[in-house]
Amino acid sequence: MKELAVEFADLWHHMPSKVERTGGFWLVRAGRNLAKPNYHVGPKQIDCYGLHFIVSGDLQLVHEDEVIQLQAGDLFCLFPHITYEYRIASREELRMVWLTLEGPQMRELMRVMGLSVHHPYRSSVVDEAVIHLLQEVEQIIWDEEPKWRRHLPLLAALLRLFEQLEIHPEEHDIIKEPPNVDWIHEVHQFLQLHYAEPLRIEAIAHLFGFHRSYFTQQFTQKTGLSPQQYLQQLRLERAKELLCNFSLPIGEIALSVGYPDLYMFSRAFKRQVGCSPSAYRDGTC
Repeated sequence: MKELAVEFADLWHHMPSKVERTGGFWLVRAGRNLAKPNYHVGPKQIDCYGLHFIVSGDLQLVHEDEVIQLQAGDLFCLFPHITYEYRIASREELRMVWLTLEGPQMRELMRVMGLSVHHPYRSSVVDEAVIHLLQEVEQIIWDEEPKWRRHLPLLAALLRLFEQLEIHPEEHDIIKEPPNVDWIHEVHQFLQLHYAEPLRIEAIAHLFGFHRSYFTQQFTQKTGLSPQQYLQQLRLERAKELLCNFSLPIGEIALSVGYPDLYMFSRAFKRQVGCSPSAYRDGTC
Protein backbone atom coordinates (compact mmCIF):
# COMPACT_ATOMS: atom_id res chain seq x y z
CA MET A 1 0.00 0.00 0.00
CA LYS A 2 1.12 3.53 -0.72
CA GLU A 3 1.35 5.96 2.18
CA LEU A 4 -0.93 8.98 1.84
CA ALA A 5 -1.75 11.85 4.21
CA VAL A 6 -4.40 10.07 6.29
CA GLU A 7 -4.10 6.43 5.21
CA PHE A 8 -2.17 3.67 3.56
CA ALA A 9 -4.02 2.69 0.37
CA ASP A 10 -4.08 0.79 -2.89
CA LEU A 11 -5.89 2.81 -5.55
CA TRP A 12 -7.14 1.57 -8.92
CA HIS A 13 -8.47 3.74 -11.74
CA HIS A 14 -10.42 2.24 -14.60
CA MET A 15 -11.28 3.25 -18.15
CA PRO A 16 -14.55 1.38 -18.86
CA SER A 17 -14.65 -0.58 -22.10
CA LYS A 18 -17.33 -0.13 -24.78
CA VAL A 19 -18.99 -3.30 -23.50
CA GLU A 20 -19.17 -1.86 -20.00
CA ARG A 21 -20.47 1.53 -21.09
CA THR A 22 -23.29 0.01 -23.12
CA GLY A 23 -24.45 -1.86 -19.99
CA GLY A 24 -26.28 -0.68 -16.94
CA PHE A 25 -23.27 0.10 -14.73
CA TRP A 26 -19.49 0.10 -14.71
CA LEU A 27 -16.66 0.44 -12.23
CA VAL A 28 -14.80 3.78 -12.30
CA ARG A 29 -12.26 3.27 -9.53
CA ALA A 30 -11.63 1.15 -6.48
CA GLY A 31 -9.46 1.11 -3.39
CA ARG A 32 -8.57 -0.55 -0.11
CA ASN A 33 -6.98 1.15 2.84
CA LEU A 34 -5.61 1.08 6.35
CA ALA A 35 -6.57 4.32 8.10
CA LYS A 36 -4.12 6.41 10.11
CA PRO A 37 -5.23 7.74 13.54
CA ASN A 38 -6.04 11.11 11.93
CA TYR A 39 -8.18 9.60 9.16
CA HIS A 40 -10.80 12.17 8.10
CA VAL A 41 -12.42 12.61 4.68
CA GLY A 42 -14.52 15.59 3.62
CA PRO A 43 -16.79 17.38 3.69
CA LYS A 44 -16.90 16.40 0.02
CA GLN A 45 -19.10 15.36 -2.89
CA ILE A 46 -18.43 12.86 -5.67
CA ASP A 47 -19.97 12.46 -9.12
CA CYS A 48 -20.53 8.71 -8.92
CA TYR A 49 -21.73 6.10 -6.41
CA GLY A 50 -19.10 5.23 -3.80
CA LEU A 51 -19.79 1.93 -2.02
CA HIS A 52 -17.66 1.59 1.13
CA PHE A 53 -17.28 -1.72 2.98
CA ILE A 54 -15.95 -1.54 6.55
CA VAL A 55 -13.74 -4.59 7.06
CA SER A 56 -12.52 -3.68 10.56
CA GLY A 57 -12.71 -0.79 12.98
CA ASP A 58 -15.23 1.99 13.64
CA LEU A 59 -16.26 5.01 11.61
CA GLN A 60 -18.41 8.11 12.01
CA LEU A 61 -20.42 9.13 8.96
CA VAL A 62 -21.83 12.66 8.90
CA HIS A 63 -24.87 12.82 6.68
CA GLU A 64 -27.74 15.37 6.62
CA ASP A 65 -26.49 16.88 9.90
CA GLU A 66 -26.64 13.46 11.56
CA VAL A 67 -23.62 11.60 12.94
CA ILE A 68 -23.98 7.89 12.23
CA GLN A 69 -21.83 5.36 14.07
CA LEU A 70 -20.68 2.53 11.80
CA GLN A 71 -18.44 -0.44 12.51
CA ALA A 72 -16.93 -3.57 10.99
CA GLY A 73 -19.54 -5.39 8.91
CA ASP A 74 -21.37 -2.21 7.90
CA LEU A 75 -21.39 -0.50 4.53
CA PHE A 76 -22.31 2.95 3.30
CA CYS A 77 -22.71 4.63 -0.06
CA LEU A 78 -21.75 8.12 -1.15
CA PHE A 79 -24.48 9.18 -3.56
CA PRO A 80 -23.64 11.62 -6.39
CA HIS A 81 -23.60 15.33 -5.54
CA ILE A 82 -24.49 14.79 -1.87
CA THR A 83 -22.15 16.19 0.78
CA TYR A 84 -20.61 13.61 3.10
CA GLU A 85 -17.96 13.57 5.79
CA TYR A 86 -16.51 10.56 7.60
CA ARG A 87 -13.72 9.87 10.07
CA ILE A 88 -12.15 7.15 12.16
CA ALA A 89 -14.10 6.71 15.39
CA SER A 90 -11.78 4.77 17.70
CA ARG A 91 -8.23 3.56 18.15
CA GLU A 92 -9.12 0.24 16.60
CA GLU A 93 -7.58 -0.43 13.19
CA LEU A 94 -9.92 0.84 10.47
CA ARG A 95 -9.80 -0.98 7.15
CA MET A 96 -12.14 -0.43 4.21
CA VAL A 97 -12.66 -1.50 0.63
CA TRP A 98 -14.48 0.86 -1.71
CA LEU A 99 -15.91 0.59 -5.21
CA THR A 100 -16.90 3.69 -7.17
CA LEU A 101 -19.45 3.01 -9.89
CA GLU A 102 -21.47 4.82 -12.50
CA GLY A 103 -24.26 4.00 -14.95
CA PRO A 104 -28.02 4.30 -15.48
CA GLN A 105 -28.80 1.26 -13.31
CA MET A 106 -26.94 2.45 -10.24
CA ARG A 107 -29.76 4.20 -8.39
CA GLU A 108 -32.04 1.18 -8.85
CA LEU A 109 -29.23 -1.19 -7.83
CA MET A 110 -28.75 0.83 -4.66
CA ARG A 111 -32.47 0.62 -3.99
CA VAL A 112 -32.58 -3.17 -4.24
CA MET A 113 -29.62 -3.26 -1.87
CA GLY A 114 -31.57 -1.16 0.63
CA LEU A 115 -29.60 2.07 0.13
CA SER A 116 -31.00 5.51 -0.65
CA VAL A 117 -29.99 9.16 -0.52
CA HIS A 118 -31.71 9.55 2.84
CA HIS A 119 -30.56 6.22 4.26
CA PRO A 120 -27.15 5.50 2.67
CA TYR A 121 -25.92 2.76 5.02
CA ARG A 122 -26.66 -0.78 6.20
CA SER A 123 -25.50 -2.60 9.29
CA SER A 124 -24.02 -6.08 9.70
CA VAL A 125 -24.09 -7.07 6.03
CA VAL A 126 -20.38 -7.40 5.25
CA ASP A 127 -20.26 -11.04 6.25
CA GLU A 128 -17.98 -13.87 5.11
CA ALA A 129 -19.86 -14.27 1.81
CA VAL A 130 -19.56 -10.57 1.00
CA ILE A 131 -15.87 -10.54 2.00
CA HIS A 132 -15.26 -13.50 -0.29
CA LEU A 133 -16.94 -11.73 -3.22
CA LEU A 134 -15.02 -8.52 -2.50
CA GLN A 135 -11.80 -10.51 -2.60
CA GLU A 136 -12.85 -11.94 -5.95
CA VAL A 137 -13.38 -8.40 -7.26
CA GLU A 138 -10.03 -7.29 -5.83
CA GLN A 139 -8.24 -10.23 -7.43
CA ILE A 140 -9.60 -9.26 -10.85
CA ILE A 141 -8.77 -5.59 -10.33
CA TRP A 142 -5.18 -6.10 -9.25
CA ASP A 143 -4.51 -9.02 -11.59
CA GLU A 144 -1.79 -8.62 -14.20
CA GLU A 145 -4.08 -9.76 -17.01
CA PRO A 146 -4.54 -7.18 -19.80
CA LYS A 147 -7.42 -4.83 -19.04
CA TRP A 148 -9.38 -5.88 -22.12
CA ARG A 149 -9.61 -9.41 -20.72
CA ARG A 150 -11.00 -8.27 -17.36
CA HIS A 151 -14.23 -6.45 -18.14
CA LEU A 152 -16.61 -9.43 -18.37
CA PRO A 153 -15.20 -11.29 -15.33
CA LEU A 154 -15.33 -7.99 -13.42
CA LEU A 155 -18.97 -7.31 -14.34
CA ALA A 156 -19.88 -10.88 -13.42
CA ALA A 157 -18.15 -10.60 -10.03
CA LEU A 158 -19.85 -7.27 -9.29
CA LEU A 159 -23.26 -8.73 -10.13
CA ARG A 160 -22.64 -11.63 -7.76
CA LEU A 161 -21.71 -9.11 -5.07
CA PHE A 162 -24.87 -7.09 -5.68
CA GLU A 163 -26.93 -10.27 -5.63
CA GLN A 164 -25.49 -11.17 -2.23
CA LEU A 165 -26.33 -7.70 -0.91
CA GLU A 166 -29.87 -7.59 -2.32
CA ILE A 167 -32.45 -7.29 0.42
CA HIS A 168 -35.29 -9.81 0.62
CA PRO A 169 -38.48 -8.79 -1.24
CA GLU A 170 -40.47 -8.53 2.00
CA GLU A 171 -38.01 -5.88 3.20
CA HIS A 172 -38.60 -3.62 0.20
CA ASP A 173 -40.55 -0.47 1.00
CA ILE A 174 -42.19 -0.74 -2.40
CA ILE A 175 -43.76 -4.05 -1.38
CA LYS A 176 -44.97 -2.69 1.95
CA GLU A 177 -46.61 0.39 0.47
CA PRO A 178 -50.29 0.24 -0.51
CA PRO A 179 -51.06 -0.20 -4.20
CA ASN A 180 -50.52 2.98 -6.21
CA VAL A 181 -50.02 4.22 -9.74
CA ASP A 182 -46.37 3.10 -9.72
CA TRP A 183 -47.08 -0.62 -9.65
CA ILE A 184 -49.84 -0.18 -12.23
CA HIS A 185 -47.27 1.46 -14.48
CA GLU A 186 -44.91 -1.47 -13.94
CA VAL A 187 -47.68 -3.91 -14.87
CA HIS A 188 -48.30 -1.91 -18.05
CA GLN A 189 -44.60 -2.15 -18.91
CA PHE A 190 -44.58 -5.87 -18.16
CA LEU A 191 -47.58 -6.51 -20.42
CA GLN A 192 -46.14 -4.34 -23.19
CA LEU A 193 -42.96 -6.40 -23.03
CA HIS A 194 -44.61 -9.84 -22.87
CA TYR A 195 -47.98 -9.37 -24.61
CA ALA A 196 -47.14 -11.88 -27.36
CA GLU A 197 -46.41 -14.67 -24.88
CA PRO A 198 -48.89 -17.01 -23.20
CA LEU A 199 -49.75 -15.18 -19.97
CA ARG A 200 -51.96 -16.08 -17.03
CA ILE A 201 -53.40 -13.18 -15.05
CA GLU A 202 -53.03 -15.18 -11.83
CA ALA A 203 -49.30 -15.61 -12.50
CA ILE A 204 -48.86 -11.89 -13.23
CA ALA A 205 -50.69 -10.99 -10.02
CA HIS A 206 -48.42 -13.34 -8.05
CA LEU A 207 -45.35 -11.80 -9.71
CA PHE A 208 -46.34 -8.38 -8.38
CA GLY A 209 -47.27 -9.71 -4.95
CA PHE A 210 -51.08 -9.67 -5.12
CA HIS A 211 -54.00 -12.10 -5.07
CA ARG A 212 -55.64 -12.34 -8.49
CA SER A 213 -59.00 -10.84 -7.46
CA TYR A 214 -57.40 -7.86 -5.69
CA PHE A 215 -54.94 -7.34 -8.55
CA THR A 216 -57.74 -7.37 -11.14
CA GLN A 217 -59.90 -5.03 -9.06
CA GLN A 218 -57.15 -2.45 -8.56
CA PHE A 219 -55.93 -2.63 -12.17
CA THR A 220 -59.44 -2.20 -13.55
CA GLN A 221 -60.15 0.68 -11.18
CA LYS A 222 -56.96 2.52 -12.20
CA THR A 223 -57.07 1.90 -15.96
CA GLY A 224 -60.70 1.30 -16.87
CA LEU A 225 -59.78 -2.07 -18.39
CA SER A 226 -59.29 -5.45 -16.82
CA PRO A 227 -55.80 -6.97 -17.20
CA GLN A 228 -57.18 -9.41 -19.79
CA GLN A 229 -58.83 -6.58 -21.75
CA TYR A 230 -55.64 -4.51 -21.63
CA LEU A 231 -53.61 -7.50 -22.84
CA GLN A 232 -56.04 -8.11 -25.71
CA GLN A 233 -55.91 -4.43 -26.63
CA LEU A 234 -52.11 -4.59 -26.88
CA ARG A 235 -52.27 -7.68 -29.07
CA LEU A 236 -54.89 -6.30 -31.42
CA GLU A 237 -53.24 -2.88 -31.76
CA ARG A 238 -50.02 -4.62 -32.79
CA ALA A 239 -52.01 -6.84 -35.15
CA LYS A 240 -53.46 -3.75 -36.84
CA GLU A 241 -49.95 -2.40 -37.39
CA LEU A 242 -48.81 -5.66 -38.93
CA LEU A 243 -51.90 -5.91 -41.13
CA CYS A 244 -51.44 -2.38 -42.47
CA ASN A 245 -47.67 -2.22 -42.84
CA PHE A 246 -46.54 -5.75 -43.62
CA SER A 247 -47.57 -8.45 -46.06
CA LEU A 248 -47.33 -11.26 -43.52
CA PRO A 249 -49.92 -14.05 -43.76
CA ILE A 250 -52.73 -13.49 -41.29
CA GLY A 251 -51.99 -16.81 -39.58
CA GLU A 252 -48.42 -15.66 -38.96
CA ILE A 253 -49.67 -12.36 -37.53
CA ALA A 254 -51.98 -14.28 -35.19
CA LEU A 255 -49.07 -16.28 -33.78
CA SER A 256 -46.83 -13.20 -33.67
CA VAL A 257 -49.19 -11.27 -31.38
CA GLY A 258 -49.90 -14.11 -28.98
CA TYR A 259 -52.93 -16.00 -30.31
CA PRO A 260 -52.57 -19.79 -30.53
CA ASP A 261 -54.34 -20.08 -33.90
CA LEU A 262 -55.99 -18.14 -36.70
CA TYR A 263 -59.53 -18.95 -35.55
CA MET A 264 -59.11 -17.44 -32.06
CA PHE A 265 -57.34 -14.41 -33.50
CA SER A 266 -60.01 -13.76 -36.14
CA ARG A 267 -62.78 -14.16 -33.59
CA ALA A 268 -61.18 -11.75 -31.12
CA PHE A 269 -60.32 -9.26 -33.88
CA LYS A 270 -63.85 -9.19 -35.31
CA ARG A 271 -65.42 -8.85 -31.87
CA GLN A 272 -63.14 -5.92 -31.00
CA VAL A 273 -62.77 -4.13 -34.35
CA GLY A 274 -66.03 -5.05 -36.04
CA CYS A 275 -64.61 -6.79 -39.10
CA SER A 276 -62.28 -9.61 -40.05
CA PRO A 277 -58.48 -9.15 -40.22
CA SER A 278 -58.54 -9.55 -44.01
CA ALA A 279 -61.25 -6.88 -44.40
CA TYR A 280 -59.27 -4.54 -42.15
CA ARG A 281 -56.16 -5.09 -44.32
CA ASP A 282 -58.12 -4.49 -47.53
CA GLY A 283 -59.69 -1.30 -46.17
CA THR A 284 -63.23 -2.62 -46.55
CA CYS A 285 -63.89 -2.59 -42.83
